[in-house]
Amino acid sequence: MTDPGDHSAVLDGLQLVVSGERDSVGTLTALPPDIFARAGEEIGALRQVFAVCTDPMTEPFRTATERIDALQQHLEDLVRMRSQKILLLALLRAEGRSLDREHQKRMLPVEQSLYDEVQGAVDRYRRALIGGVLPPVGAAGDGSVTVECAAAAAAAMEGHDGALPAPLALARVLSPVEPFLGFDGRTYALEAEDVVTLPPENAAVLRERNIILSILPDK
Repeated sequence: MTDPGDHSAVLDGLQLVVSGERDSVGTLTALPPDIFARAGEEIGALRQVFAVCTDPMTEPFRTATERIDALQQHLEDLVRMRSQKILLLALLRAEGRSLDREHQKRMLPVEQSLYDEVQGAVDRYRRALIGGVLPPVGAAGDGSVTVECAAAAAAAMEGHDGALPAPLALARVLSPVEPFLGFDGRTYALEAEDVVTLPPENAAVLRERNIILSILPDK
């Protein structure tokens, strides 16, 4: 019988990867290239328990079930977080922003395909609707795209009513973050204990991740 007790290493490793992806701000993490294949093999090995242990009340059956559920949930979380980052980056790239090459280096081949397909689809959509009205994408406004910039842009697009820009938010930086393009078009490089003013859209994202602490709460 396959012993579920021998199957903790892959689960523990996957949990660390998911935690790292969740904590990563402004970039994709570099994944082990075989992480999904190893997790799939692990789930298959754990399912062998059910072939010889059919009583759901036994410890081996319950342990195998719990670990399969945990592995599947971690895989879903990892795919969800990374696909959201990739989609946001592709949307911003389609609008003419230049992408930090480090992001693409950290994409798996299937993720690069997703990025290329979304960028191409959005580009074709824009050309079909406004291709003859606006300047070509990339003619102005180029800048490095990070997930913070993308998330802020997406959030700002919801419910935009043409109001004047909100004032900058004053905040203290709790932990460093790699340089990113602010919603105001400026590049920000934050270090711990810096006191900075940020566009409210960027400040909201960073505050939610406990990277900054507002000194004068933005309204």
